[in-house]
Parts: sequence; structure tokens; C-alpha cells
Amino acid sequence: MISYINSRSNKRVVYASSLKNKNNIKDNQEFLLEGKKSIELALKAKLVKEIFTLKEIKASYDIPQYIVSEEIIEKISSQKNPEGIIAICKTLENKTDKELHKVVYLDGVNDPGNMGTIIRTALAFNYDAVIVNKECVSIYNSKVVSATKGAMFLIPILEGELKDYKKDKVVITSTLNEKSINLDELNNNKDFILVLGNEAHGVSQKTINESDIFVKIPIDNIDSLNVATAGAILMYHLK
Repeated sequence: MISYINSRSNKRVVYASSLKNKNNIKDNQEFLLEGKKSIELALKAKLVKEIFTLKEIKASYDIPQYIVSEEIIEKISSQKNPEGIIAICKTLENKTDKELHKVVYLDGVNDPGNMGTIIRTALAFNYDAVIVNKECVSIYNSKVVSATKGAMFLIPILEGELKDYKKDKVVITSTLNEKSINLDELNNNKDFILVLGNEAHGVSQKTINESDIFVKIPIDNIDSLNVATAGAILMYHLK
């Protein structure tokens, strides 16, 4: 269904723009998605509710498409240089029917770029899910959504606490403490949860208390790695 919107004060435009606020995302269970490739993946997942675009696109099912001006795209967009197509999508379901054998758990990861990169990496290395706790940045933060490049529609992203998922799994936590073993020494053949912590403070004491194995990446010349970089190394080693 194609319609034309010419005014920045149109109620659909105002509503779409309001979804840049995290409280409105939570209240309405909808979020903004930008970029053609990401929207194509969201369309395949049947999560797109409506589209604002400079020109009509082919969709896999019938949804409202609003043909708008660049000024309207700029009002809705969170990007400096918007691509010219923005969708309103349903938020993800906090559940999966997939069996969870290898999982990444994020304990207070706050940087949107890091979270988005970790989600993409987990998908690339065939992990079964990414779990985020309440201390993490929102998965619907515009920079997180952008950094996933659509990966968020291809791997389950769950919200919850470590204790809710650790049954019958080994909890492997990336941290530097006296019990940490070098990554080269880690040999795990069981179902596991890989824990990655906050950029500044690492993993919480609560998570440490629930962990089974502590692991560190041997490095030289610097004292630590970016969490997304460390996560990629660990995920590849354990995949």
C-alpha cells in the first residue's frame, strides 16, 4: 500500500520520530531500522510494520509504504547521512525455540558499537544466541541496530540473567584474575556460555560468583583489548 506524505508534522512522521526515545520504544514495542539491506532482512523476518522511503521498494508482504521527502527522512533518522529508507519494526521476541549449546552473555556492555559488533560476530561464528542483561545498552539503541548490519534478525537476542540460562552449561568468563587461565589452555567440549563484561569495569561480582572457568587472552605491550575484539578472539577459539 503506497501513500505520499509531504508534511514533517504528519502524525505518522511524528510517531516515527518519537521512536528515537528508548521509553517510547519500550511502551510501543516498536523501533526504527535504517538502511535497505537491514530492512530486507527484517522484511524476511516479517518484523516490518511500515516504511518511510524516497522511492517505492519491493516488499515480501503487503505493508504501508510512505513516499516522503529528504527533509522527512532527516526528521525521522538518527544518522548524519541517512540512506533514504527507514522502517518501523516490531521489537524482537524474548524467546527462541532453538537449542542453546553455545551462547554469548553480555554483562553490562555499554558501548553500542561493541554490542552490535559482538552480535554480528556471534552470528558469523554460528553461536546459538546472544543474551544481554539489564545493565547493557538497549539492543534498540540506533547505534546498536546500525552496527549489527541486520544480524539481529538472524540470531536470537535474549534478555535475562545468567542464572536463567546456565543450567547444564559451563560458564566461561573473560576476566583477569588470579584464577584465569590462558586461552591456549582452554579445552571445553561441553555446552557453554561465554561471558563478556563491561568496557570499564569488567564482569560483575555476581557473574564471577556464577562462573566455572575464567579465561584471559595473552597479550603484549598493552594491558587489555576492546571487548568486541576480545569477544571475537574468544568466540573463534571456542566455536
